[in-house]
Amino acid sequence: MEITVLGTASIGGVPEWDCTCPNCSKARANLNLRRTRSSIAISCGDDKYILVDAGHDLKQQLEAARLTPILEKTDKTFRQSRIDSILLTHGHADHTVGLAEFCTGRSFEIPVYAPPDLLDFLFGSETRPAYFSELGRLAKNYVVPYPLSADDEITLLGEIRVRGFEVPHTKVLDNGRRYPSSTYAYEFEHKGSRFVYAPDLGAFTEELLSRIDGVELFITDACFWWNDELLRVSGIPVTSYDLGHVPMEESVKALSKVGARRVVYTHFNHTNPVIDASERYMGRVLDAGQELAYDGLKIRI
Repeated sequence: MEITVLGTASIGGVPEWDCTCPNCSKARANLNLRRTRSSIAISCGDDKYILVDAGHDLKQQLEAARLTPILEKTDKTFRQSRIDSILLTHGHADHTVGLAEFCTGRSFEIPVYAPPDLLDFLFGSETRPAYFSELGRLAKNYVVPYPLSADDEITLLGEIRVRGFEVPHTKVLDNGRRYPSSTYAYEFEHKGSRFVYAPDLGAFTEELLSRIDGVELFITDACFWWNDELLRVSGIPVTSYDLGHVPMEESVKALSKVGARRVVYTHFNHTNPVIDASERYMGRVLDAGQELAYDGLKIRI
């Protein structure tokens, strides 16, 4: 498998549109420091990809990674979709609104797999349609939702086995409903190699620790470094845990003691000091034998 990291930022990207914090200011001055919203694409070495999450920046990400039509393989309509299928982790905007990019041109009826409550939130039903129920003007099913129950196994690209499993992140209402939806991490297996993708994570549950034991790769949440980071940097009295994220200063220690062979962090908030190479926090990650993802990173397992 080859994993292309399309984007590595949380919901606001880096820089965030209304911010002049140190990271945002540096990213405006240096284009190489900019980050788009988190997403990955997975292939088996051919020209088709599984897309995991679809955020605000999807079109520019597909162009930057050259996951665009191959001239020699387009038909007389000049069209080709390199996206074979889509997996969604949860209902926050930076993981879903990019579905709107599939609302034009030829209708390839791309399958979208996600937790059942997420698909209900996004698509609704024939009698109770939601926003994404009919994306385009020329056809209805530009993308086709397929509910994926926890631990159901599907095979994508003919050879990659995929299982979604619930992890804590989104808000749990008094009636037990996840708002706006449940959150899945995804486990991928191909020819005996496994990796887990969990870009938003509110706790290291026993199930998660069991899943990542022995995996070749674990790509996971790096939204904030400190639990009180938003208060420190932006004056917002909301914690990392309030927003469903384990702070990195805890993750780095916890993941040093588990059996994942390679740990790579993604989904950085613009306030996180770890993305500034001049700060000491990046060194802590590297000293722990872990890594920071960047837009465009390619990983083979």
